[in-house]
Amino acid sequence: MMRIPRTFPALLLLVLAACPGRDDAAEPADAPASPDTPAAAQTPAGGDEPAQPAWRSNPAEGVTIRPGGEGTDVETGPHTILWQERAGNLEPPYTITATLQKRAGRLHEGYGIVFGGTGLEGPEGGQRYSYFLVRGDGSLLVKLRDGTRTPVVRDWTRDPRVNRDAEEGGRPNRLEVRVGVDEVVFRVNGGEVARVPASELSVRGRAGLRVAHELGLQVREFGVVTGTPPGGEGAP
Repeated sequence: MMRIPRTFPALLLLVLAACPGRDDAAEPADAPASPDTPAAAQTPAGGDEPAQPAWRSNPAEGVTIRPGGEGTDVETGPHTILWQERAGNLEPPYTITATLQKRAGRLHEGYGIVFGGTGLEGPEGGQRYSYFLVRGDGSLLVKLRDGTRTPVVRDWTRDPRVNRDAEEGGRPNRLEVRVGVDEVVFRVNGGEVARVPASELSVRGRAGLRVAHELGLQVREFGVVTGTPPGGEGAP
């Protein structure tokens, strides 16, 4: 009878371990990713944060939009409306927020949030949206565009929560619009400044910004959250 050396079983295990099975084989380096594998976030050159959606404006001519590390800078000739490229239509309830800092421009030119926007790409006669603006003298405005009509919903009113222009340029204003099914609440720098029945406004559509003539504005932290805020639409 042939005798098997005691070391043979150990040698056999080593040989089997060195030969990978089909399930253990590595994929080629150029193998396509699985459809369930998340795509990598796009990042700007030299940056660590995901790239922000690009902004579109109407009109585009005479308007400069420059993304940067601290925010997006907007310079206008004519007054303009802006929205992010991937912006979809919104249904109440939802909340829009933005931090806006005026860099240059006349005292009484307004800037702020647009919501309920439809027909934004076309001529003003076919546009419909609501807008909430502040300006350098510490005033705020709520207004509606309905084609060629622009009825005032809440006229320019001064409020101590709106930061005024300073000699070195405007201080930032944090604007918030809470759009509910029955009511829309407007807030500036953490405090409520107006409350309007939703029936007086356009509340279904896209959200964005409106910037008046010949203004320089920095836009930061623009965002939309769907659903009712904690505590309800009018919660502090």
